[in-house]
Amino acid sequence: MKKSVQFIILTCALSWAIAGIAILLGLHQAKGLVYTVFASTYMLLPAACAIILQVIHKEKPFSNLHISVRGNKWFLVAGIVPILYSFMALGISLLFPGVSFSPSYDGLLSSLPPEQAELAKQQLSKFPPLIFLLIQLGSAIIAGYTINALFAFGEELGWRGYLLRELQHQKTGTVSLITGIIWGLWHFPLILIGHNYPQHPIAGVGMMIVLCILLSPMMTYVVIKSKSVITAAIFHGTNNAIAGISILYLVGGNDLINGVTGVAGFIALLLANLGFYLYDKYVSKENIFSKRIGDCL
Repeated sequence: MKKSVQFIILTCALSWAIAGIAILLGLHQAKGLVYTVFASTYMLLPAACAIILQVIHKEKPFSNLHISVRGNKWFLVAGIVPILYSFMALGISLLFPGVSFSPSYDGLLSSLPPEQAELAKQQLSKFPPLIFLLIQLGSAIIAGYTINALFAFGEELGWRGYLLRELQHQKTGTVSLITGIIWGLWHFPLILIGHNYPQHPIAGVGMMIVLCILLSPMMTYVVIKSKSVITAAIFHGTNNAIAGISILYLVGGNDLINGVTGVAGFIALLLANLGFYLYDKYVSKENIFSKRIGDCL
């Protein structure tokens, strides 16, 4: 059996088994810190499975997985792009019927339980809207390069480290599609209990797969250009930190439409992918998306 298939089976089986046990123990009712701790731990499982397979196949753990801290401009690009498409998603969301802009955070407050909404309203009232936005933006950037990147590395060492290596005989576009599908499907236990799509958990499973397919080409590209899986972790970490801004000021709509994780976000991500494609074809002229991974890394 190919190592890529072994990795996919092991990662999904182990992750889904652990999630299933956690759900039986009440994870679907957990909120706040308990859920955050579990979700953060869940993110480490792809890396753990990659290391397990390296040990089984008598490889040195963490070897040949493109872990490099040698900085280049793509470490910066990885943190900027998620910010850009998050604001694009905010703007595109406003084009949908019934969705409007609210600088008073009504959209955020309406999504919270009454007691949390009142507390949040008191905290938010301490800051002018622009100052709060700048605080959110600064916090997202810091988190994207630090704590969020650390946990995202747990996923990316598996998806765009080990799996990317084992699929290097395939073209970049094909690998991005395969990785996106598996990555999205891997999330399904968390989606079913309300992660990202609390209003539509069933439809959310399909939405998450589409989201991951759209994120995957850009994340694969920055790994290839930087020669480091750490850029994917930064991209992933910043995405997780900043995506909330894309719904913070919205009223109306729902989780299938609004923000990065909704249809508005999908449009923004398509435009971002188009930007990467045009850059690759006409600026760098490397045509990476049509080449095999092994010829680029």
